[in-house]
Amino acid sequence: MLDISERLEKIKTKMLLASAIALFVSLTKALPDKVTAIGLDLEGNEFTLGWFILSISSYFLIRFIVLSTVELLQYYLPDLISTKTSKTTGDTIGLTADECFNNECEDDYEIGTVSGEIHEINKKNEIIQRTYKTRFIEFSNGITLLFDFLGPMIFSIISIILLYKFLT
Repeated sequence: MLDISERLEKIKTKMLLASAIALFVSLTKALPDKVTAIGLDLEGNEFTLGWFILSISSYFLIRFIVLSTVELLQYYLPDLISTKTSKTTGDTIGLTADECFNNECEDDYEIGTVSGEIHEINKKNEIIQRTYKTRFIEFSNGITLLFDFLGPMIFSIISIILLYKFLT
C-alpha cells in the first residue's frame, strides 16, 4: 500500500502550517506589524511580512509537489515496468513469459479428477483473494492520494492565491 514517507510528512506539515497562516492573513485582511516570537518589528512595512509568508508558502508547496511526484513514481514504477515488460516475446517461438509458464502448469493435474478439481478451486480462490486485495489497495491508495497529497496541495494553492490577491 501507498504510505507517505516521514520526510514528506514533515514537509506536508510545514506546508500546511505556512498555508494556514497565509489563509488567516488573507481572510482577516490584517498583517501584524510585530512578530514577537522572533523579535521582528515591521512597523510601517507590514507587507514585507505578507510577501515573506507568501514566499515560504510557495516554497513548501513546490517542494511538496516535487517530493510527492518522486514518491508516487517510486511507488508505481514497478507496476509500470511490469506492464511494459508483460508482452515481451522471445525471438525463437514468439511466446510471452506467461504463455511459457502456462503451458508447463497444465501437466500438473488431470482434468476430471479430484486433484484437478482441487486445483481449479484453489485457482478460483486465488483469483477472488487477489481481486479483493487489489480493490482494497486501490481504495486505500485513493484515500491516501486524496488526503495526504491532493488535499494539502489544494489547500496550499488556495491559501497562496488568496494571500497574493490580498497583497496586490
